[in-house]
Amino acid sequence: MKNEVLLVDDDRIFNILHTRLFEKAGVSLPAIKSFKGGHECISYLDGHDESANTTFLVLLDITMPVMDGWDLLEEMKNRSYMNNVLVIMVTSSVDGADKERAKTYDCVLDYAEKPLSWQFIEQLKSREKLEGLFQK
Repeated sequence: MKNEVLLVDDDRIFNILHTRLFEKAGVSLPAIKSFKGGHECISYLDGHDESANTTFLVLLDITMPVMDGWDLLEEMKNRSYMNNVLVIMVTSSVDGADKERAKTYDCVLDYAEKPLSWQFIEQLKSREKLEGLFQK
């Protein structure tokens, strides 16, 4: 089983910061990919070979131009690869309604405020669904 981390955020600084956190946690760089928006991410997923048996951990910003995080979730909802996608909503939003809305999506594993902390990454390492993502 192959694993990839997909960072979807229109803020380049957060993509760089989160890439460094995942590298420090033991995820190798080829398995971390950054996208500036939802369209880029969905194009990548749509073009991915499903026979490669890959699990995708998508760190998804809510507020982005053109296609926001909610739009991306809706667009992906009926795609065949969704059984292999886990999402963590990563946002600067403090709106409780966003957190509640995130819970309505089966693929959403967690909700976190930007920037991600080292403690949050350490908690991810213990998640059974993410087994094999982090190198020992």
